[in-house]
Amino acid sequence: MRKGCAVAAVLVLLLSSASLAAICQTQGFVLDNTHAILTTGPDGAATNTNTLIVAQDQLAIDAGGHILAFQGETGSLVQSAGAAAITGILGVVQTGLGFGAQGQVQNGSGFDLGTQLQDLHANLSQSLIGDGLGSALGLQNFVGFQTQMVFTIYGASANSQAIGVSLADGLGRPAPGAGTILSAASDIGLTQLGAQ
Repeated sequence: MRKGCAVAAVLVLLLSSASLAAICQTQGFVLDNTHAILTTGPDGAATNTNTLIVAQDQLAIDAGGHILAFQGETGSLVQSAGAAAITGILGVVQTGLGFGAQGQVQNGSGFDLGTQLQDLHANLSQSLIGDGLGSALGLQNFVGFQTQMVFTIYGASANSQAIGVSLADGLGRPAPGAGTILSAASDIGLTQLGAQ
């Protein structure tokens, strides 16, 4: 009778130590900025640049060391504007939004590659305005990258995606006069799902 209890206790301990924990990782970022310059004549000038950068990584390894999950993402938003007015008013207004979100879930089994989801998006707009004699220039850029990987004894899964978008606008006014508005916008997004 004692031997049966001892064997059952050893089996329960072995099974509990062999069970693996599930892995769940999520991450996200938002880069959001409004940038504006304005200058007036006579002989006014203005310039400015804003740069926003984000990078993050996650790494998870199960307790037995049989499953490894990694994900990372990065993004940068750069806004640059300049204007020179001999007379009147000239300016640049820029709005930029870039965001990313991703997550992956693996159930703890070496025979499951899990589920991976990624979303990456950029929305940029800018306007050059003025009624003066002179010039204005606006440059805006967003670049984003995401990657996910899962390695198990069964196999591996990897997903990655990247976007890049730029706006460049220039306004030259050889004579003062009626007001001018030059506008540009761009909106791009990617989503992908990997599931076993």
